[in-house]
Amino acid sequence: MSDPTEERRERFSTQIRPSTQSRARATVRGVRQATGADFTLAQLVEEALERYCAHLERTYNNERPWSAATSPLPPGRL
Repeated sequence: MSDPTEERRERFSTQIRPSTQSRARATVRGVRQATGADFTLAQLVEEALERYCAHLERTYNNERPWSAATSPLPPGRL
């Protein structure tokens, strides 16, 4: 049975370098082997995004979250 306090999850996709993708997958495998924990790629990505967003909010928005987006972001290219 799922935890009623946990937010519903939604698919989130983007394109990243193959080397970054490979490193992330290797990190998940390594954490699983080192700890025996059921660690997932989704956990790694979500935790990393949460921390980096908090860093950017501290740096550029007086430590406050920005308002939720009401329209899609424009597509971007590296």
